[in-house]
Amino acid sequence: MTNKIELDIQKILLSDEEKLSPFAKKSSESLGRRNPIKHDPFRLEFARDETRILHSRPFRRLKHKTQVFLSPHNDHICTRMEHVLHVSSIASVIGRCLNLNIDLINAIAKGHDLGHPPFGHAGERVLDEILKEKRGVESGFKHELHGLRVIDKLTNHGDGLNLTYEVRDGIATHCGESFDRIVAPNRGRDLRELEQINDRGDLPATLEGCLVRLVDRIAYLGRDLEDAIKARLIEKCDIPAKIVKTLGTENGEIIGVFVNDTIANSAGKDHIEMSEEIFELMYMLKDFNYERIYRHRDVERVSAKATNMLKILFDEIDAIYGKSERGTNAPYVNSVIREAPVMETFFNFIKNTNYNENVESWRVVVDYIAGMTDHFAEKTFKQQVMPSPFV
Repeated sequence: MTNKIELDIQKILLSDEEKLSPFAKKSSESLGRRNPIKHDPFRLEFARDETRILHSRPFRRLKHKTQVFLSPHNDHICTRMEHVLHVSSIASVIGRCLNLNIDLINAIAKGHDLGHPPFGHAGERVLDEILKEKRGVESGFKHELHGLRVIDKLTNHGDGLNLTYEVRDGIATHCGESFDRIVAPNRGRDLRELEQINDRGDLPATLEGCLVRLVDRIAYLGRDLEDAIKARLIEKCDIPAKIVKTLGTENGEIIGVFVNDTIANSAGKDHIEMSEEIFELMYMLKDFNYERIYRHRDVERVSAKATNMLKILFDEIDAIYGKSERGTNAPYVNSVIREAPVMETFFNFIKNTNYNENVESWRVVVDYIAGMTDHFAEKTFKQQVMPSPFV
């Protein structure tokens, strides 16, 4: 009886997929996983990926990572976790109207920022600078490519989440900082070579991934505007009249216009598209946000403090890693932990991630710092860098 029920459910799930758009990626067409796993009778493969992401530690830490405003004490200011949930929600609405694979959309959306370091883009910029200027790593640090490393190597004691190739591709190519009116899938790219990606110009291989890439912008532009008003960085009257007239001033209004326009212009097409008029307004809103919010003197002042803190943390932890002989010098490790108990987490991280001796120190330190929440970075800095009474 049980086997019959399982087979019936599988038929229903697969039958639903057959009704999807010819441009959608069906789970039955997936390239699978690098390490095959036992079949699940009640979930298709992309749905399983969403669950794996939701239950992962990197996902849980997103609730204490910055979106724009660093370490907010106001519970109603957007965090990185809220942002990924917004992306998932908005992309699902559009994807359902375009008859795309909602399981794939949700998995990519919920996993797209797992590689983001603490303190938002300030944290990303400082890690990029450290790698390029101090360590000669030309590729620097890009959160979406680090996200691939997080899901492949930095969870489950080095085993990773073992996600499907299509979800991994969507995460590695999601970068919403690139503003394109039309986002078309690169279906010819070999998904088995995702580790070779080093350019933010690489587009997703699926239409679902393209949708998440575009929705990443839709989700943050209006919400950042709303948060900036709450933080009294700007007033509603500061917003350009042309934006107000068509998009409105509330996040819900702005999202609504973007969503409606994207659906109307993408239906029946093998790409995600916005109209020229609404895209122009989106670009105008982006420029306004950069000028009046992201580069606001108060935001930049706090970001500069976070930048300096992470620079010092990198040097401190890198030195400790070397002096501890990669965590094997027990007397030194114990002395560090006595002075800064929080550093026990670092030594456990080294031990549990299965690094081999060929991994360079900068790689280990960047992996560790990028995984920190804002609060944990501050706690580590206070214990490891700030002086405390000796007796």
